[in-house]
Amino acid sequence: MRTETSPSGRSGTFIEAARRAQIVDAAIATVNKVGYHRASLARIAAFAGISKSVITYHFDGKEELLLTVVEHVFGQAGVAIEAAVAAERDPAARLAAYIRAELLFMRDERESMLAAMEILISHRDEHDVPLYLKSDDDDTVLLESILTAGMAEGVFRDVDLVVATTTVVHAIDGAITRAQVEPATDLVAYGEHLIPLLLGGLATG
Repeated sequence: MRTETSPSGRSGTFIEAARRAQIVDAAIATVNKVGYHRASLARIAAFAGISKSVITYHFDGKEELLLTVVEHVFGQAGVAIEAAVAAERDPAARLAAYIRAELLFMRDERESMLAAMEILISHRDEHDVPLYLKSDDDDTVLLESILTAGMAEGVFRDVDLVVATTTVVHAIDGAITRAQVEPATDLVAYGEHLIPLLLGGLATG
């Protein structure tokens, strides 16, 4: 019997949301502990202290659950980054805010980011394509808008947008790679070194 919510009603919505959040947290912890390939539903259920059937009630399987982890983690990061960027007006300041906010999120949500990154690298679709290669254009819309505005206003050099966007993205991604190699890495300090480097490369004159 399904006691937490009704498929046709909304009376159990808050309980169901809390349970899904608990399962997502358990999935993050399990991936970090045993790795993507060994993070079975049984292991995740054991970590959460629930039965496997509870997970399959809320998620169709391991794939949906772990993709939900990625969506959840990067969704939270997106909200934080958008809020930081919205507080600035100058393109250079907006780009700096973008970088700082992402690295701050990486620092504060390190375990979640590590799990999401492992899923991105390890998960493959039916055509054996890794998830990280199936990028969504929406992922870089904000960054592209900052760079485009900077070029239009003469703050940034007129460079290929794809090259500029890819360079910034990979520079930021390198920070979490560094943090994996050296856990003591200060991501905030890393960002303060990275920002002038990128702004200097984009600056006119």
